[in-house]
Amino acid sequence: MATYYKFAEREADSFVNWAEIGKGLTDMLQEQTKIREDKRAAIDQVTRENLKSLAEAPTGDHTGLNTWSLEYADNARQAILLQDRLLKSGALKLKDYTVMRQNLNDGTDELFSVIKNYQTAFKEKRDRMISNDPANKSQALEMDLMAYTEQFGDFSKSKAIIDPNNFMVNVGIMEPDPENQGVMKVGKMIAPSGFLKKIQNTKVDYFDSNGAAEAASKSFGAFAESTIQDLNRLQGKVVTIEDVRKRPGYEEAINDEINAFFSNPFNMTSVLTNDLVKDKSGKSYVSNISGKDGNVIKYVFDPQTNFYKPELTAEQEQAARDYMRRKIEQRLDVKLKEDPFNKPQPNVVKSDDTTPSGPPIDVQNTYLSRVKQKTGLGLNTFSPSGSTTARNLQGVLATIPGGTQFSVEPDKRQDGLVNLMQGDQIVKSFDVLGINKDSQQQYLNEFTEIISNLAGTDGMIDYISRTGGVQQSGGLNYSNF
Repeated sequence: MATYYKFAEREADSFVNWAEIGKGLTDMLQEQTKIREDKRAAIDQVTRENLKSLAEAPTGDHTGLNTWSLEYADNARQAILLQDRLLKSGALKLKDYTVMRQNLNDGTDELFSVIKNYQTAFKEKRDRMISNDPANKSQALEMDLMAYTEQFGDFSKSKAIIDPNNFMVNVGIMEPDPENQGVMKVGKMIAPSGFLKKIQNTKVDYFDSNGAAEAASKSFGAFAESTIQDLNRLQGKVVTIEDVRKRPGYEEAINDEINAFFSNPFNMTSVLTNDLVKDKSGKSYVSNISGKDGNVIKYVFDPQTNFYKPELTAEQEQAARDYMRRKIEQRLDVKLKEDPFNKPQPNVVKSDDTTPSGPPIDVQNTYLSRVKQKTGLGLNTFSPSGSTTARNLQGVLATIPGGTQFSVEPDKRQDGLVNLMQGDQIVKSFDVLGINKDSQQQYLNEFTEIISNLAGTDGMIDYISRTGGVQQSGGLNYSNF
């Protein structure tokens, strides 16, 4: 009895409701059937739309274009129907079908877009080529690429083809078949329709070298150097040269500017083809895409950008860099300013004339002695400290006639150098760093000559009269001053 009970319990636990399972399987199969039918309907709908688009292939008055477009449309229609048959027969997976159909659709759209927009694009690029506005001007490469695509637009020599492996759309140039006389075949020049569209829509801008050079020239600050030159025993002059190229660090600065311009390599190709045009031997700079002879600039296809990039030789790069340097330096003014001055001279008396031609010697001596008494001018005025020397000399100038025309300042760039300035020009420099007695005497003599010449006869006499000077006789002796 116990054994029967347990057997009956196991039978109840393992009971399967086949009616419910059958209903579930039926529902699942019906749903899958519905999904397949919906997918088939969707695919058929897309196919009908694709075929409709092909029926609207661009045509016009050009007989060659009409034949060319309609022939491609017929090939594309057959490719679409082939894809559908392969999918429905199970020979083509849905995933592969989707990729191939998308390739065909995209290629067709791009091809028709190139055909429709060709004339508009050609006019735009021609206008850019001849434009005088640097902001809306193209460089030569842009028209070379357009001419390249124009070969594929020669409907008597090109053919739109569909790659049967992936259904991508290409355009190939036809050439004679050497094995079949009178028969044309697609040659090695083949371009994807997407690439042709990219070239048609891509602009390769002109580099405004004039504007760039103008901006660079204004980035350099002014730089001037002054020197004193002897003309003869009686005269000298202060020569000031303004030339930014003599500024320390100039070479590094101008190279940085040029490097910034040519960080875009297409700026360099623009300089070569639009500005220089020819090299030193007279050969024209041309692109390898143009097929012309000359100094050839090599452009290689870059799959990362789906476009060409230049590969310049060292000579081509240097030619562009030298051109931009000349452009910049032509705008850097070099100014020369000369300020002559008369050297103070001892009184000279001619044998037949006892009247002195300049300020009397005793007046000069009295004047200089009075300056020493009032200002303390002497050897110690020229101190080893540049700032102290500048203050001492400035104090002397403040007491003499015409002294306010000058100023004395320590040089900002060189320690121990003191500059006697007239406005912003250096008249005389005194290097007091490590000065000795001989240098002090030399500087005292030179500074005395300057202030004596500055005051002149009337200034001396007026100064002496105001400061109670007493005329003395004898020659001018700076060593006794």
